[in-house]
Amino acid sequence: MGTVTVPIQIGDLQGSRFEELDIIVDTGSTYTAVPRAMLERLGVPIQRSLPSETADGRIIPVDVGETVVVLEGLQFHTPVIFAEENEPILLGVVTLEEASLAVDPVAGRLIPTHVLRY
Repeated sequence: MGTVTVPIQIGDLQGSRFEELDIIVDTGSTYTAVPRAMLERLGVPIQRSLPSETADGRIIPVDVGETVVVLEGLQFHTPVIFAEENEPILLGVVTLEEASLAVDPVAGRLIPTHVLRY
C-alpha cells in the first residue's frame, strides 16, 4: 500500500483562524500529530501530557490538546498531539473516525464509511 496524503485545515478552538497543510494518513496512529509551532500560532492550549509509543517501540510523553479541523469539507473538534520539529505529521484514526472516513488504499484517498457502529 502506498502513502495517502490529504489536505487538512487546522484551526483555533473557535474555528475562526485556520492554517492548511498536507498530512499523511496513518491508520497506525491514534491521534493526529500537528506541528507544535502551528498549534502555538493558533493559540491551541495543551490540555494534558500522555504516554505515547513511537514506531520504534519507545514510550515518550507527548503534549495533547484539542482543536478544530476541516477535513473533506467537514468541520469538527479533534484531539491533536503537539509534534516536535523532527517528528512526523500524521492524521490518526480518532480524527478519521470522528469524520466517518476510511482509507481506500487502491484509490489512495479517503472515503465515507457510511455505516456507524455502536
